[in-house]
Amino acid sequence: MLVVTRKKDEKLIIGNEIEIQVLRIGRDNVRLGIKAPAHISIYRYEIYEAIKQENVTAVKSQIPDKDTLEAISKTAGSETKGE
Repeated sequence: MLVVTRKKDEKLIIGNEIEIQVLRIGRDNVRLGIKAPAHISIYRYEIYEAIKQENVTAVKSQIPDKDTLEAISKTAGSETKGE
């Protein structure tokens, strides 16, 4: 992890496309401004983690349980024998 010190109105550049500026420094927080191309998603960490968890949940809900898989296998097997 790179750690840098910046004062109000100072900036960082990431790559050639992302600019981060310190807008305000408070007692318990820092306000940052971020300029980035539209194709780059920017999320607060906790929102990003929630999105990742939702994606995992969605994938798991698409995977059939053992009983369903067995039922599908039996159905597919009987259809093959009947042909």
